[in-house]
Amino acid sequence: MTVGTVLCPIIVGRDDVLARLDAAVAAAAKGQGQAIFLSGQAGLGKTRLIRATMNKADAAGLRIDGGAVAPQDLQVPLASIREFATGLRRDTAWGTLSQDLLAIDGRHEGDSLGARRLIVRALADRILEAIDRPTLLAFTDLHWTDEMSLEVIGELVRHVAEVPLLIVADYRADEFPIGTIHREWRARLLSQRSAEEIRLRRLSVDETGIATSLIIGGDLPAPSEVVAAIHARTNGIPLHIEELLAVLDADARSDSRRILDAQVPDTIGDAVLARLALLSEDARMVARAAAVVGRCFSPDVLAGIIDRPLEDVEPTIQELVDASILYPFDYIDEGYFDFRHQLLRDAIYHAVPASQKRKFHAQAAEFVMTLEASSIVHASRHFEQAGLKPQAYRAALTGAQEASRISARHEAYELYARALANMPADLPIAEQADLYAMFAAAAAAIEHNEECSEAAVRARKLYIEAERPVDAAVMLTFVAVRDIRSGSPRATYGAYNDQAFTELIALPPSLERELALTEIRATRADDLLRGSELAAAREEALASRAIAEATDNLEMVLECDLLLARIDIVEGRYETGLKDGMAAARGARDAGFEAVGVTGYRNLGIMAARVMDPTSAQLAVAEGWEYADAIEQSHCRQMMACTTALLDWGAGNWDASDERARHELVDRGCQRGINGSLDVVGLVAFGRGRFDEARQWLDESFASGARMNEVEFMLTPLWGLAETNLAAGDADAAIARSEDGHRIATETGERALFIPFVVTGARAYLAARRPADADDWVRRAHAHLAGWDPVAAPALSHADGLVKAATGSMSAAREALERAVRGWDGRGRIWESTWARLDLAHCLIRMNRHPDAVSLVAQVRETADRLGSPPLQTRADELARTTRARGAVEEPWWPLTAREFQVAKAVADGLTNAEIAERLTIAPKTASAHIEHILAKLGVMRRAEIAAWATNVAASAGERGSGTKVVAARR
Repeated sequence: MTVGTVLCPIIVGRDDVLARLDAAVAAAAKGQGQAIFLSGQAGLGKTRLIRATMNKADAAGLRIDGGAVAPQDLQVPLASIREFATGLRRDTAWGTLSQDLLAIDGRHEGDSLGARRLIVRALADRILEAIDRPTLLAFTDLHWTDEMSLEVIGELVRHVAEVPLLIVADYRADEFPIGTIHREWRARLLSQRSAEEIRLRRLSVDETGIATSLIIGGDLPAPSEVVAAIHARTNGIPLHIEELLAVLDADARSDSRRILDAQVPDTIGDAVLARLALLSEDARMVARAAAVVGRCFSPDVLAGIIDRPLEDVEPTIQELVDASILYPFDYIDEGYFDFRHQLLRDAIYHAVPASQKRKFHAQAAEFVMTLEASSIVHASRHFEQAGLKPQAYRAALTGAQEASRISARHEAYELYARALANMPADLPIAEQADLYAMFAAAAAAIEHNEECSEAAVRARKLYIEAERPVDAAVMLTFVAVRDIRSGSPRATYGAYNDQAFTELIALPPSLERELALTEIRATRADDLLRGSELAAAREEALASRAIAEATDNLEMVLECDLLLARIDIVEGRYETGLKDGMAAARGARDAGFEAVGVTGYRNLGIMAARVMDPTSAQLAVAEGWEYADAIEQSHCRQMMACTTALLDWGAGNWDASDERARHELVDRGCQRGINGSLDVVGLVAFGRGRFDEARQWLDESFASGARMNEVEFMLTPLWGLAETNLAAGDADAAIARSEDGHRIATETGERALFIPFVVTGARAYLAARRPADADDWVRRAHAHLAGWDPVAAPALSHADGLVKAATGSMSAAREALERAVRGWDGRGRIWESTWARLDLAHCLIRMNRHPDAVSLVAQVRETADRLGSPPLQTRADELARTTRARGAVEEPWWPLTAREFQVAKAVADGLTNAEIAERLTIAPKTASAHIEHILAKLGVMRRAEIAAWATNVAASAGERGSGTKVVAARR
């Protein structure tokens, strides 16, 4: 029997969306380009809305084209763009665009990332060049497209305002592939307002009633009980409504009682199969074959697959079109057909008998390459499904190697995995080893670290068996990937690189050995740098560079220059290190060595942030992201995102910082990236007074950093924990954390990451009523940071000011604190600069300069409110109350000086005058004089009274900072 259309004759519940799309078409017709994304789950009508928009655009005189993809296209590099390009072949209006796009292959002298970037930019530029009149480009089902297609489309989207181009695309945002750039791509374009997203909703009960009535037909609306039942079964998803109603014949659709009594299938899959059963046997066979093809097809290919004459197949295809199972491409790839929706294809494919499925896949493998935009990747899938393993192996390997050439990382990984799964048992040992090695590299590129190391172990074993010792040694660096990225101790992963070096050195000299040695020695230099063994790291980097120069390996020369620049920065030559490093990164970029360049920019950004140079850090990150969008799915992307989050925290952009860091914690990729994100989330938490939460994040980060035994992953969370303790009023814990930081820094020679501890330690000792220890702490900090001006100057000035204020040297304290404010501002550190202003305000109050203090406190209160920081708000309010009362802020040991308080504490400890003099390194007469002054100032007569007073002051709870109290001002 013949089944009529099941489509609702109009689009229901989308009037606002249609109006927005109509406006976009009208704007494009006037030369105003824009991009609109439709987002929503399967069956909500995204594709139908795009087709309606294409009809409107056609009527408005726009040129129309685009690219459509299916699930298996996810493994095909540039799938959407290839679909677009091949569809232009017969359209003379586009000139030579089709040939030009298909000819772009990115071949150059650089690496695979360079090829990727060249292809993306060249394709986008050529398409934009061709937009010489109002044009609509539609890209459907982007959740199934590959990453390079997304990058090209993203480039087009960023430039739509410059040309008369309307881009309309759709995707299921909730179904973006895990581990790919799809989510990041969408978030980036939307946050930059390059595109507008319209999220489709399900239909309401009333809208379901309208759709039901229109499908059923007749003069009266569908009964409410029928509508309620349909809405309950379909959840208001338009496609489900259509398919579930479609299983009823025309008579039943017009009879509400029969609708209620009908045994309607509960799933859309069952409904599709029930409807297909009403069609002819030929239609069912054609539908099954089309489902096996898995993507859009032409009638001649379908005829070849089922071995029928074309003239017999065409009427059957039309039967499926009339039944709304297939639809023709009217604007894109004219002469091609596809299923109305992927859910229909899925339901029919899963119902194909296994024997027939294998037969169809075998035929499809033969004929699919004749389809436009087909790839050997498609053929490899069909060979595999047909059980033809040798053919599947060869096709998958060919596709994987091409994907690797252009750094199509996820595609390469999937195709190498398919090649391994279909690898012939009699494949030569050396070729097996090469395949495992290539799979290991592909797995490492997308953070599949366990698989990388396992494949490398297998490849190494095979290389040894094949008597290829150089390759066997190199595999050890891939075996180490799992331990490096999981946060294992440096000794664990460093042992693999050391073993590789030992094996290579023992081999006879050869070009192959030298090329391997330069990479191994550079890797060892990086290991040593992470372990703060700077002299050994420099030695290895220079040795690697010498080999690279001798073998004309420019890529490794630049890699070594970047390593040496990082060593310079850590050793204190940060200005020349950053300058030389940026020159090397740009050199790698210009030479097409994208992997070296991107990694270089990443590391320079991290290093610049480490020495609190936000301008250089932002420049490095910005250049890295601008010239190589491919970093968006790499380890570099995660690390750059963490660096950006840390810079945002320093600058006071805490909401953006927290959001970015938490986003990076979702997928939990490399442990180093995780630690950086944990640090930022913890810093924001303590700044906002959520101390327990801050400890949770920072404890996790510090524990991981301690396992790695790498100073850069230990000191930042340790400082955050010290600040958290201090802000929470636990001065003793803050002292212990600060001293741990000092110990780690002195043992490793680390300076830059110790700088934030300087002020924290001084505050902690003063809050604990230990001014002499505070003075000693600052002295030790000066000694450790000698030669590190101007990076360390803000912290040292700040700490000096705190100690001088505590000892009553108010003019000197004011000068030091003013320098600190200027210095912290210049370093882009809002937290420290705000506290420096509070400390300066405290100093001014003590100097009875209340108007100046009021102005500073008002500035701080505004900053504290913007940041949402209770610790800053509380301290600002305390000082504001003091200035309103025109009180004076004094130290807790007032009316004694800091030295007299030390003497008083010694008295409390039971020391004699001689013992006090020995402890404080003063003359006994001086000790006696101090005691006389103390008795007079306190108005007491006996040493026991001094001891009681000192004990009470030392035990009292202190405030944040130098532990001050407010007393009435003398008039």
